Amino acid sequence: MEEKVRFTFTKEERLRKRRDFERVFAHGKSLGGSTVAFYFLKNDVGRPRAGFIASKKVSRKAVERNRAKRLMREVFRLNKHRLGPFDIVFIARKGIVGKRFQDVEADFLRLAKKAGIFKEQT
Repeated sequence: MEEKVRFTFTKEERLRKRRDFERVFAHGKSLGGSTVAFYFLKNDVGRPRAGFIASKKVSRKAVERNRAKRLMREVFRLNKHRLGPFDIVFIARKGIVGKRFQDVEADFLRLAKKAGIFKEQT
């Protein structure tokens, strides 16, 4: 029987603790695109988890930083079923301001393929 794909973003799928972020930064690998960069590290939880960062370097306006985080969160939420068990820290780049969801998603998927963090297709 095939597992049902749930397009939710639960507490268990979030990186929330400082030590989780620091572990990914210290031991993980990174890749960057025009709208988003991310660090990734294999985890023992058995499912992908994500954290999101949009610093004031992206924009001085909180509205734009929050939109950047919403876009990254949505990209993760809709594509997490394709990802292996990795902790991923998304970092917004200046190029994300004013971009559409499709642009951010395309950038992430290209980088994720390059990083090899997709599940093995069975």
